[in-house]
Amino acid sequence: MSLAAPATPQLISLRTISVEGGGTFDWHTHPFEEFTLVTGDHCLIGYPPGWRETDANTLLHYRNGERHGAWVSPRQHPRFWVVHFTADATLCLRLKLLTAPEPAQRVWTLSAEQCETFQWIFLQMLNEHSSGRAHRESAASAWLQLLLISVDRWANHPGESLPAVPPRASAEVLRLWHLVNAAVSATSGELAELYAAPNYDSARHAFRKTFGCSPREMLQRLRMAHAKNLLLESSLSIKEIAARVGYLQQHDFNRVFRRYAGMAPTKWRSNPLARSTGA
Repeated sequence: MSLAAPATPQLISLRTISVEGGGTFDWHTHPFEEFTLVTGDHCLIGYPPGWRETDANTLLHYRNGERHGAWVSPRQHPRFWVVHFTADATLCLRLKLLTAPEPAQRVWTLSAEQCETFQWIFLQMLNEHSSGRAHRESAASAWLQLLLISVDRWANHPGESLPAVPPRASAEVLRLWHLVNAAVSATSGELAELYAAPNYDSARHAFRKTFGCSPREMLQRLRMAHAKNLLLESSLSIKEIAARVGYLQQHDFNRVFRRYAGMAPTKWRSNPLARSTGA
């Protein structure tokens, strides 16, 4: 499958994955760009030159068609922040370090402030990309362009960060967000732990103010984001993917996916850059 880059940066999918010890992501490729930010712990990363031990707060950029993977030992518990996208050729020419021919030149150690900025922009992209709001694709593209420019600045000036990033969400809200993210694979009967979280009711109201949606709506968005990653990076059947994101019935998954993506999972898998009917 060959994908031509659109005129502006386009977000394809994004997902944050908390990897328990022993988790693996076997070697794979795809016809678009990827950022992976590793936080929380170190792990073994595979990229074109081979394997490398990767510390927390490391950002990697894989180009179109480059093989990559990850292997986590039983004692490691990293989190991966993954962004799949295409980038305008003109923009890439300006952001030269993002198109460096040597993959080792596209690996950067970020400061704590830069990691926070990356994650904050990530959440803004997620909100826009998964929402039903007008102009969501243009808004997500604008956030993606800001992320690309930020990474290029960090690569050129390692100590630099964006001074205008608003204060981060409260610890209570972020804790609830991570609980929601961890529940992506849970079925409806297994969500009691999420809704029984301490101070859930008060955190739910703060969560809506921060993200513009309820935890339940965010759970649906994250499930669809994870489903998109599985459609892109695995050969799992639609039924298997539905089960991986908490759906006991494939037809329920198909219905929700079509509502979020504007097309059936099989059609989106064959052409992830197609414009959705609801965008």
